Amino acid sequence: MEKLCSSEREMQRKRPDLKKKLRLRMNALRAADTIGDLPTDDPGGDWHDVDSMRPDCWAGELSGNWRLLVKPSPAGKLSAKLATVFDIEDYHKN
Repeated sequence: MEKLCSSEREMQRKRPDLKKKLRLRMNALRAADTIGDLPTDDPGGDWHDVDSMRPDCWAGELSGNWRLLVKPSPAGKLSAKLATVFDIEDYHKN
């Protein structure tokens, strides 16, 4: 996951359909002071918590139903300054 989210080449090779938005979301994560800043710093990312499905996780829109999923640290805190990307997923499908 780290290589996919940090390497343009890997993005192009594995997820060319999400490359542009993935780059934008990763840049937003790097630039944000806290997780709570993401919705205003990166409004196109439609950042939101997904407590109902995955406690203490946040999601940023990539394409259609695809989301970049991150876990803030400390968990559940809008003031969290660290986040770990743990998945790219279409969690809307049944």
